[in-house]
Amino acid sequence: MKLWLLILSLLLLHGQNSFSQEKDWGDYKEINFPRIDKVSMDNQGFIFLTDPEGNLYQYSKSGNVINNFSPHRQGRVSQLEAAWTINIFTFSSDLQEYRILDRFINPVAENRIPLNLITLAKVATIGNNNIIWVFDEADLSLKQFDFMRNEVVQHQPLNLILDRSSLEITDIREYQNLLFLNIKNEGIFILDNQGNLIKKLKAYPAKNFGFWKNSINFIEKEEITSLDFQSEKQEIFPLPDDFKAFGIFVNQQLVLLFDSSKIRIYQKQNTPLKGK
Repeated sequence: MKLWLLILSLLLLHGQNSFSQEKDWGDYKEINFPRIDKVSMDNQGFIFLTDPEGNLYQYSKSGNVINNFSPHRQGRVSQLEAAWTINIFTFSSDLQEYRILDRFINPVAENRIPLNLITLAKVATIGNNNIIWVFDEADLSLKQFDFMRNEVVQHQPLNLILDRSSLEITDIREYQNLLFLNIKNEGIFILDNQGNLIKKLKAYPAKNFGFWKNSINFIEKEEITSLDFQSEKQEIFPLPDDFKAFGIFVNQQLVLLFDSSKIRIYQKQNTPLKGK
């Protein structure tokens, strides 16, 4: 009898927790897209995604498609970055091409990575002052490439800075004049704007990571982690019970959760992250 009471109590507790999590997340808009590859969001709440062929789509915060762009040469996008105020950046490791687009996803700069300067660009992201940060896998170095002048203005050997690292970089982002490298199974490394190591964070995103204020937000072990990269204080939030997303973006108004076939758009004030 006592065993049955214990089992019943546990079931009721689980049911209450499930209801609480579902209720905490509230209503949402949804984008259904069967082949999502990369996702990004700008500071106005516009949502951008690519498919495996490198086609780019722009959606409103209500989940309605606004624009799309198809490149002349089809190829998977390795990096999609829309968080900058003016431009959208894409990079394809397969094609060794970068592209910078305006807010209406019209190309304003696009070119091949110059082989005489960078032999094998593995990952890349846009930075300040016409700079593209590039990890050159051929010589294991981090390079600042000025795409307006078509020259490398800085060169830093990462194998010396990050000793004993695999250098299997899965994501790279510039934020608040700092460079963040996500290295598989090793964590997120923070470098200054000269490419010098500042510190390593114990953070292991399942997919992407994004920023809001001083926090890095990502999904790890089917939970949302919000990590202050200055103090290293960490908060954990539950995912909705009915949606095991692997990626997240947060801004002042919205929380985006996504997997490989859909994006959910939540009003931030109705989610567990409302105080973030």
